[in-house]
Amino acid sequence: MNLVKAFKTGQRYMELCPKDKVLSYSFPELKIINHIKTAKKYLPPIIIALAVWQYYMPAQLAVTIIAILFALSLPLKGICWLGKRSQSPLPLNLVDCYNHIQSKLIEKKILVENKETNEKLTFESFMKLITLSKKHFGNYFAQDDSSQTYD
Repeated sequence: MNLVKAFKTGQRYMELCPKDKVLSYSFPELKIINHIKTAKKYLPPIIIALAVWQYYMPAQLAVTIIAILFALSLPLKGICWLGKRSQSPLPLNLVDCYNHIQSKLIEKKILVENKETNEKLTFESFMKLITLSKKHFGNYFAQDDSSQTYD
């Protein structure tokens, strides 16, 4: 996967991921997305401060340029990591969860059963399924209503 494709895929994956605080404990990409959005908010003032620092303080130009390039590279690296993560295969412990949510969506006739099982399960397909299930089932992600509580 080249850098431009990873960047575009990362941006698409960033828009696709649900903004749910409960899921951020299980998926590190949701925390990365939050950090990227925070960096986009505070990065311009930091870069301006570094440029002003160069102008008024006797700092070397090379140090200032390296600091600015480093600050600019952090969100870009995060977006590229998201692109790579979105196309990576789903681990085995999440495949069962994927199949459970998919069967619930098929049962409620929200999804059509796909006879071809050749499709590669990726984090992107899992996030699409989670977003769809949250839209139709609320915050419970297709959990059974008859779940027992133990006192």
